[in-house]
Formats: sequence, structure tokens, C-alpha cells
Amino acid sequence: MLPADSWARRTMATSRLMQQNDRLADALQRAGEDVIRPGGLTLISAVTNIVETQRTFRAVRFLPVVAARDRRPTVNGLKLFIHEHPNSRYFRYAVMTCAEPVPAFGDLRGAVQELSRRISKWGHEIGKCYDIEVLYRGIEFTRSTARERDAAAAERGQESDLSARYGADTVLYHVHANVLYWPKRNIDKLWLDFLRYTKQFMGAHWRDNERLGNVEEIVKYCSKPADTLAASDDELVWLYRQTQRLKICQPMGEFRRWLRELKTQRKKIARVHYGRGDGKLMRVKKGRRGGNQEEAADEDGNLIEDDEANEDGHGDDAEDAHEVPKARERTGAAVPPSNLVIGLSLPQWRHSPLAEPMIMIQNYDPAAAFGEDGGDIQAWQRQARQWWDDAFAPPPEEALRVARMALDASMSSNEICEAAEAACYIVHTCSSTVRDASEEPPPDDSEVPLEELDDEIREVVQLFPGARIVKFGDEHDEIPFEAPGVAARWAKMRADLAVSAVRLLERRASLAHASGRSSEHGCRAAA
Repeated sequence: MLPADSWARRTMATSRLMQQNDRLADALQRAGEDVIRPGGLTLISAVTNIVETQRTFRAVRFLPVVAARDRRPTVNGLKLFIHEHPNSRYFRYAVMTCAEPVPAFGDLRGAVQELSRRISKWGHEIGKCYDIEVLYRGIEFTRSTARERDAAAAERGQESDLSARYGADTVLYHVHANVLYWPKRNIDKLWLDFLRYTKQFMGAHWRDNERLGNVEEIVKYCSKPADTLAASDDELVWLYRQTQRLKICQPMGEFRRWLRELKTQRKKIARVHYGRGDGKLMRVKKGRRGGNQEEAADEDGNLIEDDEANEDGHGDDAEDAHEVPKARERTGAAVPPSNLVIGLSLPQWRHSPLAEPMIMIQNYDPAAAFGEDGGDIQAWQRQARQWWDDAFAPPPEEALRVARMALDASMSSNEICEAAEAACYIVHTCSSTVRDASEEPPPDDSEVPLEELDDEIREVVQLFPGARIVKFGDEHDEIPFEAPGVAARWAKMRADLAVSAVRLLERRASLAHASGRSSEHGCRAAA
């Protein structure tokens, strides 16, 4: 179970990402760019029975959902690389910019390529002169009008004439790069010289931000969500075509070699969860699902876009090398099968702070029959509900109520936490220990003056004017852990478990002594 407020923040962030993604995908579809795959995927919550249909997208890194999936190996890898590196405390983070902004519908592609090449050359030069290695480069661009940029410069006390040069209402894109670099030796005496050399080499503004605090600060989407949502459809299509097949996130140096070694070993970095903790990043072996081939990726592990795979061949030789078989003529329109059950996912915190598995269905049609797969779905739902009840989770309706409260912006954090604790696992409930005001204290109890209390306790007591402060005697200083109703529920649960254990032993014994079956075979059947 996740904390309700943390789950709400996570859900809202996912919602904003999907809103941005749908805005881009719809704009590209209207422009004739096919970025949405036909069919779609439907997820049915195995416990709460919520039906959610998702669109599936082609491998286009301009879409935020695809970009987030593509960045995840880099983010996890860089976190573990920094954690394990013995000299990571010397890693530094810098921002490098282009000298001139790019007007909308201008040559943004050329500006990105020029900045990337300049950073690569800069990394080569500082490696020779200062023994500094560049580990990562990520491209980002911001969107605003010339008037807005001039106003921002005036607030910083700088001069800017972009309105006069481009027009006050012209939309400008400012390209910059987030760079992670590593000084391999002490260069305190050469530090000022290094700063001057870098400024002269880049020919534009740059800033050293000292140590990297968060990997997500440098490995992120190329544009801010607010900028993307403010752009017109034509502007979004232009952005897509200008950034197509560009490497926005580029590992370099030792980090790049580290990722290559992982790929050679067929391993990846994933977060492995233990209990209710946040988990730990670890190396895990890659697997192939159903014997299928892995998605195409370049040498750095970046996903290759759909329209990029066919660009390596040139001329007639490439056509001769790969002869394309003739497609068979169809006698009628192909109709994809409905309600194709793919499988059961791992538990997810999708609709409430409590995790539940999802049943994945392709081409979902509630009016059509499921056939033989319908029995699997019902079995999965029963098993998921059994797991849910075994964890002493609240009823699904109560979990969804807490989720709605957490997503309600008018609710305070304390109210959300109180509701979540009330609906949480049974082991977290206890009886009240506050005495009724009409009750007289036991004869052995004595009143305590307000002056003898600690400052923190005194502040709490002052919230109850007229209250009497009583110190319990030793025989009354007890806090019962469980209310009577809770204790009765626990007793019934233990009795049911004992009965189930007896039935299981009887079943195993009957299988073990069944005619024609050995004891070993009977154990396998019971399992």
C-alpha cells in the first residue's frame, strides 16, 4: 500500500503526462502522421473491476509516453552508475545554451545538431587539457515569445533586443543542453582557467551547477508540458519533424561504456521491491516474452523509431540484399478477433493506493463473448480477491473512496491520511484510550500541575480548556491494543485458518494414499 497523498501526486503526474501525450498524438494524426497503432489495449482491474482502455503508440520518441519509456533505462542506469562509482562525489552538472534562439518553423534541427557536436568537441578538448570526462548530454528547449524573453532578461538586469529583431509576438525556442561531467583530478588551481576556456569554446552562456542532486534534472523530456500544450497543431508537427531521429538523451564516456557492457551481458537495471519499501535498483537478466525478438535499439539502448529502421540501406544493393515477399491477395476485409486475452499483469497502484493486478485484453468488446478465456478471467479475479483479502485490505469500495478523497484537491493531507488509515490493514487499528469527562479518576490517580509538563505536551493540553490533567497509577497505565470487535474478528480468522489447514492436510493425505499414485506424485498434484 502506498501513502494516499503520495499515490495522488503520482496519479496526477501520470494524468498530466497522458494529457500532453494525447494532445501531441491527435495533432500528428490530423497532420497525416500515423503514430497510433490500431486496436488498443484494455485493462480490467482484477479486484475493483474498473475497465480502462488505452491507446497504443508507435515507437515515436516525440510522444511523452514513448519518451518516458525510452528514458527509463537511462535514468535507472545513471542512478546505479552514480551510486556504485567510487568517485561520483566529484560529478558535476552544467547547462550549456545556444547563442541564438530559433524562431518557430525555423531550423531547430540544425541548432540541436550544432550544439551536440560542439559539446562532443568540448568534451574531447577538456579531456586532453584538464583530464575531465563528459558522461551524459541531454537536449532540451523552452518556448516563449520575444516579448516574454525580453521581460525576463530585464528582470535579471540584462539587455535583450529580441522583440526588435524577431517581432514581439514571434515564438522563439531556446535550445540548451544538460551535461554531466567528471573532473578526474584536482583542478582547483586551473578552475578559473577552465571556466574561461569553456565560455570561449562554447561561444554562448553556460553555467556550472556544482553537484547533481537528482538524475531527473538532466534526463528528462525535451520540452516542458506547459510549452507543449500552448503550441498550435502546426507548431507541434514542425517540432516532431525537426526532432525526428535526433538523440535527445545521449550517454557518453565511461557511462556509455558501462551501458554497453550491460547490453553485452543481456542485463538491464530495474527496481526490485522488498515488502512495502521503495525497492532497490539492481541488475536483472533480460528475458524474451514468448520467444519474441526484442524491440530494436541502438548501441546506447535507445529505442529505434519505426521510420528509422529502414534508413540504413542505400541504393540498389540494399534492395537486392533484402527481397520482400509478395503479399497474398485478400478476398475480404480482415477482422481482428475481439476480446483477445493477453494475460494478467503484476499488481499496480492504478486506481487506488492499494495494488491490484490488471487483466490485459486486446480489442475489447463487452457485447461479445470471451469463449474459453472467460473462465481464465473469472479464475484470475477470484485469485486476485483472495490475495486482497489475505492481505487484510479493506473492501474495494472503501479503497476507491480513499482514492477519490486523495484526488480531491479540496481535501487536506491530514483528512486524506485519516481516511486512509481507517481503511488500511486491520493490524493498524486500536481502541481509544481517552477517558470520559464525567468519570472520576481512580483513587490512586493524582492530578498533575500544568507547570510540570514538558513544553510540547503543555501545548497539546492547552488545546482543551478546562481539562483535568491526571497521572494514572501503575495498575491503570495500560493501553489495550485491540478493540473487542477487532479481537473477535482476529479470533474468527485464526479459527478459519485452522480449519483450512486441517482440510489441506486431509486432502494431501488422501492424494498420497490414492490408488495407483505414489506419495511424491500426490504432493505434486496438491501443489
